[in-house]
Amino acid sequence: MKSRGRLPSVIPILLIVFSLLLIGVAEITALWALTKVILPTSISSPSLEELKPAKFSPQIYQLEIVNTRIQLKPKTIYTTTTSSKLALTQALEKLLAQPIDFNPVSTIPQQTRLLHLDITKDGVYVDLSQEFAQGGGSSSMIYRVAQVLYTATSIDSQSPVFLSIEGKPLNDNYPLGGEGLTLEYPMTRQQFNREFLAEY
Repeated sequence: MKSRGRLPSVIPILLIVFSLLLIGVAEITALWALTKVILPTSISSPSLEELKPAKFSPQIYQLEIVNTRIQLKPKTIYTTTTSSKLALTQALEKLLAQPIDFNPVSTIPQQTRLLHLDITKDGVYVDLSQEFAQGGGSSSMIYRVAQVLYTATSIDSQSPVFLSIEGKPLNDNYPLGGEGLTLEYPMTRQQFNREFLAEY
């Protein structure tokens, strides 16, 4: 008789324990479902950012006179392109559009156009219109080549540059302008500075 009297008091306790177990299972299930929604987003976001190609900020090289000496003056341009070829094309087109004034800003003849630009494993190939070879003395020729060379290597300063006029490479057989400026390849910043800019 005593044992049968205790049974009703045990049932509410069992019901409470069972209810707590159900609540616990429900909470664990909810947390598991929540991590399925949140974690993939928080984990995958950085990897997606890493896969985005870098944007390029090439420089155009103008000229300025400092203490009676002509110096190359870089000016950064910002592009939205993720292609180094397109970034350099935009930079050179902007360089060629610069006016000539007394400062001087540029020794590149007006109306000079970029006909073609290509980047290969050998370097940067730049083809300009005939106007680039017209007018000016030896100093003007040297600095206009320097402006193009430095602009074309503003993304990779070690890259060689191959310059041509209307498809004809500037070399021993086809020197630049009336002054006959002969360029040797591969033409790099270091080589050009040593051969042409050291005396200026």
